[in-house]
Parts: sequence; structure tokens; C-alpha cells
Amino acid sequence: MQKRIPSRVRSLSAVVLSMAMAVCSQAGQAAESSPAQVLASDDFRHGLAQWKVEQQDAASVVKAEDGALDVLATAGVTIWYRQPLGGNYELRFRATPLLASFPNYKDRISDLNLFWNARAPGKADGNPLSLNADGSLNAYNPLQLYYVGFGANGNKTTRLRRYDGTPARPQLLGYADAPETTPADGLGALPEFARLKADTPVDIRVVSRAATADDPVTLRFFANDKLVFAYADPAPYADGWFAFRTTTSHFRISDFKVTRQ
Repeated sequence: MQKRIPSRVRSLSAVVLSMAMAVCSQAGQAAESSPAQVLASDDFRHGLAQWKVEQQDAASVVKAEDGALDVLATAGVTIWYRQPLGGNYELRFRATPLLASFPNYKDRISDLNLFWNARAPGKADGNPLSLNADGSLNAYNPLQLYYVGFGANGNKTTRLRRYDGTPARPQLLGYADAPETTPADGLGALPEFARLKADTPVDIRVVSRAATADDPVTLRFFANDKLVFAYADPAPYADGWFAFRTTTSHFRISDFKVTRQ
């Protein structure tokens, strides 16, 4: 005959089980809400020590103060983050395009561009900063990297490229308005979510990751949480250096952060 468990024992067991479930639930919630490991960040209140600026024209002005990286580019400007990044990570920042006029351009917004996982194949450590490039776009042809030109060519194109160390700079995906359209712009005309808007911040997010059986995508690029590009690279660039890149434009950039994914 099965022995009857005293009611006080049953009540105590229920309390213990309830407490254990609560602890597990709290632990699970804590794990879910734990902040991601921060790999890199800059609040742009302490100058440019974390960055290397390469500019084509001495008249361009790049400064970090009052919580923003202010970039007034009269020609090509590349701003390298000095620390390399690798593994699965997410990089994010906010950028605000400001209307600016230049010779041959009036009230222009254009070219929120970036390099990531950049490496110099001819260098033992792969560091592209050691090339001391002059800031012109062609100076980066020898590199291997991913590139997005967001709102480029006078805010008429947004394209994803995979530099392969040659002047070809192969394009993987792209949107473009006429007359800038090429056969590689298979995604169609430039949609609003991939276009710059004057004096309006855009939150950029880049995800670099290793492919898995469930998810072969190795890079994703978002603007204001809208997926702009996703690409499964069969030979991915898994690590390297990051840079902001622009030309004939004015941007204020803030909230730069890279976290482990």
C-alpha cells in the first residue's frame, strides 16, 4: 500500500519547488537581460585618440567633441578605428547628415560610407592603417574589406561591395536611382529606408558573424532597424579594421559601440 505523505511535508515540498522555479525564472530573466560584452566604444568627448584620420584635402575638418564626431569633408576622408575587431560582433552608431555646399555642389547630403573587417594582404599583421593612405578612394583598392556606400553619389545609390584587393571593388548588392543605375543594382530604385535625409539621424547597425547550419548569413546591415543588406559570403572576411568613410559631405556621428554577439 502506498504511504500517505503528511500534508505539512507536501506543503513544504510545494514551497521549495515554487522557490526553485522562481530562482530559475529569475536566473533566466537575468541571463536574457544581461548586457552584451562591449568590445569598443567612443562617446566622442575626449578627442580623436582612438581614431586615425586620412584626408585627401587639408581643408577637411574632423573633430570629436561634445559627444559627436563632426566630419566636414571637402574631399575624401577616412577615419579608422585603431583597434581591430573580430569574431561575432554588432557595430552601431548614429549619423546625422547636415546640408553643406562645396564647389559644384549646393546643399548636398551624400556618402555615409563605411569599411569593416578591412585587412591589408601585403602586411604581416594585416593592419590597413600602416599604409598611410592619402584619403582618396582609389588608395584603398589594395585592401580586402566590406564596404557600404549609404546614400552615395549625391544620395542616389546605396551599395554593398566586397573589396578583393584589386581596383574592381566588386559590388554584391545595390539600390540606385537613374542615371546612376548599373546592372549590379539588382535591388531596384533607392527606397526611402536606404536614403539619407537632411538633419535627420539614421541609426546604423552592422552585424558580422560566422555562418551556422541554421543561418548561413555572414553580414547584415540595418538602417533604423530596417534590413538593407544581408549576404552569405562563402569566403567571409571574419576580422579586421573598421572605418567611417565619406566625401564632399558634412556629418555628425555619435553613440559608437561594438558588442559581442
